[in-house]
Amino acid sequence: MRSLIGNVSLVSGLTITSRLLGLLRDVLFFTCFGVSLIGDAFILAFTIPNLFRRMLGEGTLSSAFIPVYSENIKAGQIEMAQQILNQVLSRLMVFLFGLTMVICLFSWATSHFGWVDEPKWINGLSLNSIVFPYVFLICVSAIMVGALNAHGKFFAGAFSPIILNLSMIGILAFCYFVMSWREVRLVTALCFAVLVGGFFQMLWPWLQLKWSSDWEWRINFSSSPGMEKIRSLFVVGVFGAAVGQVNIMVSRFLAYSLEHEGALSYLFLSARLIELPLGVFALSISTVFFPELSRTFSSGQTIEYKRYFARGYRLTLAITLPAAIGLALLANLILSVLFQWGEFGQGDVSIAAEVLLVSCFALPFYALSAFLVKAFHSQKEMKVPLNAAIFSFIINLSLSLILMEYFGMFGLAWANVISAFAQFFYLATRLKLFGLKALFFHSDFSFLGIVISALVMFFTLWIFNQMGYFYFGKWNNIIGLLITIPLGIIVYTISLTLIGFPELKNFRKRILLAGFNN
Repeated sequence: MRSLIGNVSLVSGLTITSRLLGLLRDVLFFTCFGVSLIGDAFILAFTIPNLFRRMLGEGTLSSAFIPVYSENIKAGQIEMAQQILNQVLSRLMVFLFGLTMVICLFSWATSHFGWVDEPKWINGLSLNSIVFPYVFLICVSAIMVGALNAHGKFFAGAFSPIILNLSMIGILAFCYFVMSWREVRLVTALCFAVLVGGFFQMLWPWLQLKWSSDWEWRINFSSSPGMEKIRSLFVVGVFGAAVGQVNIMVSRFLAYSLEHEGALSYLFLSARLIELPLGVFALSISTVFFPELSRTFSSGQTIEYKRYFARGYRLTLAITLPAAIGLALLANLILSVLFQWGEFGQGDVSIAAEVLLVSCFALPFYALSAFLVKAFHSQKEMKVPLNAAIFSFIINLSLSLILMEYFGMFGLAWANVISAFAQFFYLATRLKLFGLKALFFHSDFSFLGIVISALVMFFTLWIFNQMGYFYFGKWNNIIGLLITIPLGIIVYTISLTLIGFPELKNFRKRILLAGFNN
């Protein structure tokens, strides 16, 4: 169990670094482009390869591949495991190469031959024809990262986003501040920076897998029992992942179609800030706990499986609920400190803060749904996540079309929140080993303790913010964040400790024991 916490710490630590670099990348991006049509065009273009990345690389294919690969590793069948890896990679590479050629040619032709006439759609398609090959690089990388995770090696996967962020930050900083490039030239350079980063994202796990497990790459289109099992799991699960990613794509296309210039940028910015705690902690927990959930379930260790599930669930909720509250309360301060530079002004901060406030309601539901999906995948149950994704998509699309007519981008944000809650509720009601009631009232999940502690933190920060000391001037804003964020963390941690949150309770015991031994 301690090794699990160590792996979570490793993944979280590297992910924090990655997210901080990602935050710097976004600050630079909005400094360079502000809220503009060309900025929106890049966001839309970069969304499309990321859709396939999350669906194929980091989504269902990895979830289908890792349990089968792990079973062979556990049984000592290393050669069979490597054969399965080569079989998956061979098929994936051929599919991605064909997909990349089709999408790039279609995007280029559509943007150059007058098939669309609006400048923003021409820009979006043109940039997509450059950046889409990233999907080949990152999906191949993700499968190799999954193999490394099955060997208990989590460094490469957590370090991979750092490579991309460094590439994009370097190009943005050099081209904007040194070369004085603007708009089309700058955004084109940024697209090529994505491809350079993607190449090294693929190269790093490739070399680490080769060095650590004597893996040798061979083209292999043969079949095997393991490959057939992966195919059967993938065929069902890919529809769920596809629906989930199409859900994101539809929201962004709808935002891009709004007359409000920069609507996509505002929604993207709020999503990026939401993804900071989501990626740093919630997805790190899912990544580390998934192999253990797969192992205990496949070996019939029901009690151990329940323990891992309960621990992962309560850690996810304990981190994301206060994070959502903190982001909502400090939205103006955070956006002013981080993004009010260059082309991004005070008016943009005010609008972005309102969008972020709405989006914060969805954060705990996104995180818990991601964990529940991994739990179902560990049981090789793909139909429930599929149905949940379809249910969420229908609600999101219906509400988006209705609410955007009256509330614009705020309507799209509220549609995302409601659909996120619906997906979580559907997944929670379909758990076989736990009832819905247990998630809220069983002591193993610590739901009431987490909610009470979050409310204590909320009222403390709310009273503190009412004093209004830190809302005038950049330095006042920075000082306000430096004081308010630690205050919230301290109050929340003390409250959780007093209530008896299991992880903090065990940590306190170890400290007391260490002090007694000394």
